[in-house]
Amino acid sequence: MDEAFATAFTPLIGLPCWRVERGQGSILSFEFGSPRLLVREPFVPTSSLPRVCQFAARRVVRPIGEWNLFVFCCHWRVTASGDTLADDDSPQEQIEAAAGLMDGQKLTAFTLDATTRQTAFSFDLGAALTTWPYEANEEEQWSLYLPSNRVLSYRADGRFSLGADDEEPGQEVWHTVAQSVRVP
Repeated sequence: MDEAFATAFTPLIGLPCWRVERGQGSILSFEFGSPRLLVREPFVPTSSLPRVCQFAARRVVRPIGEWNLFVFCCHWRVTASGDTLADDDSPQEQIEAAAGLMDGQKLTAFTLDATTRQTAFSFDLGAALTTWPYEANEEEQWSLYLPSNRVLSYRADGRFSLGADDEEPGQEVWHTVAQSVRVP
């Protein structure tokens, strides 16, 4: 199943990332490929918290790419020309500046080290993003949403899943990454 990484990342090599943003806290998201509109209709929330109710009552429309890379629940570092620009503990402004620097750069390589559980995303204009797990954590380090309505997720414990993007939490099938992966 380790070929799942090559199958998922090979089409991204040479594509520029866009709308690279800092999300809540130190979450990073990247769009790749042709844009399309995502429309989330209003819904009835399960919570009665006013903030949740206000969010649920809104229609959300935003551009997304054919692929979306979502980095969360892990340590990460952005470097350029050997210098650290930001990491997951950096101030908000520093994270946003690093995201801005990566925006528009083309992905040139994806590397996953099965031993250290580090993942490296390399870009053509010198930026690199490296992720590694928090200690004693089994959360996902990142998820790559694919055009086929599937999602490839990689966890801190060195396991991955490839399933439907609307799969119920807890229903994923997790596989161990047996060997290191490099694309291309």
